[in-house]
Amino acid sequence: MPLTVDWAITLDGQNYTSRFNPYVMEIEVQDQDGTESDTARLTLADDGRLIMLKKGLMLSVSILGVKVFEGKTESPRYTLAKGDGGRLIISAKGFDAEKGAKEGKHFAKEDATLKEYLEEFAKKAGLSGIKVDEQLGKMKSPWRGPEGRSFIHEGNRLAREYGAAFKIQGDKAVFVKRGKGVTASGQPLPTIQATNPGNLLNVDIEPFEARSVYRDVRVQGFDRKTAKFFEEKVDIDTSGATGGASAVLRGKRSDKDDAKARGEGRKTEAERDKGGGTVEIDIEPQARAEGTCIVSGTRAGIDGTYRIASVTHTLRPGEGGGATTKLELKQPDDKAGKDSRKAGQTSEG
Repeated sequence: MPLTVDWAITLDGQNYTSRFNPYVMEIEVQDQDGTESDTARLTLADDGRLIMLKKGLMLSVSILGVKVFEGKTESPRYTLAKGDGGRLIISAKGFDAEKGAKEGKHFAKEDATLKEYLEEFAKKAGLSGIKVDEQLGKMKSPWRGPEGRSFIHEGNRLAREYGAAFKIQGDKAVFVKRGKGVTASGQPLPTIQATNPGNLLNVDIEPFEARSVYRDVRVQGFDRKTAKFFEEKVDIDTSGATGGASAVLRGKRSDKDDAKARGEGRKTEAERDKGGGTVEIDIEPQARAEGTCIVSGTRAGIDGTYRIASVTHTLRPGEGGGATTKLELKQPDDKAGKDSRKAGQTSEG
């Protein structure tokens, strides 16, 4: 039985949609927020007539005319259960993990900006380039070097320090500030509506975590020009959660701009993790990690705006299958966890 929505798959530029259509049991595509590679998985009913695909093919998946994935295939997997038939599973990742991005490097950049450092590292890792957030890219340091770390390791490390999303897509990388709902070039990401009644299927949200979050971030540094120590403090929005202790970052920064940028990065992480959950909606191929989701029609304290941490599209054939998009949500707005109604008052008033 065919899938219930329009879809398309190409392998090395050749359209395989009609060839796979009679055999498709499930298509799953995941768009991550940067900590992991994007993935795609096709599960095909296999009676032996399908040709075993080779590793390293360029796989592209589109849903309702929107490209939702592009990456390299891994080795195919075959499973068989008595009475259930064979399954051929084709998996792919958003970048080729066997190339230079996973190889440790040794080099140094003195008095370089973050953009200059990452651009050189991307080149050494065999990538065609990296798009760096304009504001973060200006951060300068007297010395930068991977000290044996790979491009993937270093990118993720710096992303944690600066509150950024780091991702490799194909032969290019991006390093963009989190929580802003924009791409590295400053273009806005789509806003997704999850509405009840409407496209909303399931909700599982904890608007704020019970544990305390940090109330502020403190970053210390040493100014060489004045030969004095300094401390930068960045306040954290603890709306809906309990404000706890200060987060003191280790190490000394070389200037106040870099110290503040790292403090803002830790603030972003704290505000991002103060609450969240998941929603499942009818298929929405426009949804993107780091985009915005507006939840409405559920209840007071849950409705509000959230940041999308990851997107999972799932297509299955037949009446019991369907096409859905699951969104992992974080960074709730200040409405989350607050019910301003008086005792005896309902959502309808």
